[in-house]
Amino acid sequence: MTVINFTNLDKTYNSSNQRQSHLGSEKQDNKRKDPALKHCLLDSIFACFIIFLSLCLIMMYAHYSYVDGNTDCPRCHRYEDLFKNIEKLNKYKKVSCQGNEFHGDQSLVPNQYRIVCYYVILSNSTHSRQLPSNYVDPYLCTHIIVGFTAVFNGTLTPPTSEIIDIYKTITAFKLMNPSLKVLLSVEDMASNGEFGKMVADENLRHKFSVDTINFLSSMNFDGIDLDWEFPAWPNPNIEQAKNFTILLENLKNEIAFRNNESYILSVAVAAPEVIIDQSYQIRDMARFVDFINLMSYDYHMYTDYLPLTGPNSPLYPRPADRLFQQTLNINWSVSLWMKCGMPASKINIGIPTYGHSFWLINEDNNGWNAPAKGFGTIGSGGFITYPDACHFIADPSSTNHFDDDYRVPYSFNGRNWISYDNEMSVREKANYIKENKFGGAMIYSLNSDDFYGECGTVKFPLLRRISDILS
Repeated sequence: MTVINFTNLDKTYNSSNQRQSHLGSEKQDNKRKDPALKHCLLDSIFACFIIFLSLCLIMMYAHYSYVDGNTDCPRCHRYEDLFKNIEKLNKYKKVSCQGNEFHGDQSLVPNQYRIVCYYVILSNSTHSRQLPSNYVDPYLCTHIIVGFTAVFNGTLTPPTSEIIDIYKTITAFKLMNPSLKVLLSVEDMASNGEFGKMVADENLRHKFSVDTINFLSSMNFDGIDLDWEFPAWPNPNIEQAKNFTILLENLKNEIAFRNNESYILSVAVAAPEVIIDQSYQIRDMARFVDFINLMSYDYHMYTDYLPLTGPNSPLYPRPADRLFQQTLNINWSVSLWMKCGMPASKINIGIPTYGHSFWLINEDNNGWNAPAKGFGTIGSGGFITYPDACHFIADPSSTNHFDDDYRVPYSFNGRNWISYDNEMSVREKANYIKENKFGGAMIYSLNSDDFYGECGTVKFPLLRRISDILS
């Protein structure tokens, strides 16, 4: 059984007793010539210099600009803000989560795991592909979350007739699978947007709670999911973090007032430690939410601020990881959520069906932390779907590896480099969920899995592998 250290998060998980035998690379690298070795050495020195410079800038910024807060204790695309807050965290985490550790019953009924699947309606802000609603398999998920709607003037944005048709198609799957639950997700990607305005106003919070429950009832939804990225981030705002918790309480009270306790309230929450500490009052959240969906992905992607390769969704750290790098993995994130008061049975571990691409500076330097200068040429904007990955690794010119420490694969072909999840890595994550009795898995998203069967004869192969283990 996988053991999580809940008492000392500063200790790196020791995976030596649980490593699977290394599958090895699927293709042996040719022996490098001396000039290539010199390039690799130079690139390694360059990578170390970037990391050192980043840490220096972090500490300088934190020393001159830290403003202390006292909040109770979030998927991060804003790496600049993330780095600026690392040193804040080192000072702050000694006092965060005090008295919040959860000691209650965290057991689950055997084999009763949630498989929560996001179905994304494409918009200008989404990196995915169109999944026809009639291609969704209603038997692979216990919950389907339809995303995303938004907030305007304290209420849900009115859907178009096309979106209403999609709502009706997905909710009609409950006729085929009566145990299926369908939720609607509300998204806002900024703390100072329309969602933040609603949260700040008591009257708008009440209006949102009432109108939302009315809309769920009218469209045959079973609950609401709040995907706010992120409260009180990047600028500390204790009042906003508190008001978000009050909103959760208002929604829960409105559900109770309607005498419909079957309505579900969930929240999509962040995985980076610095955002967790600043954005959420976890102990109080745990009283009101039915479950949280931990966005345990996007730990690494190409950015100007850290132009190095890395795993999208590592399960554990590597022994070579240092300082904040030790926190960029699922085991660390979920351990912190539990330490701060969220029961294991209410945590759904996020498993991505997509990955990230990088364009290497030097194709001979192609491992972890290899210098890159942009997105790869496959996928869109650095995002790749599982079929994208399948086609890439099937190319005879590609070299494919599985890392025994991170428990995830990566592949490269020339200067194209990708981090992704495959059937082996999602199996590792599903077993991790089962062995540690978490609430279940959150799949992001159905759209990025192989729903046409391009990779083989099986449709939704990643989701199906997870379902086989957790069902």
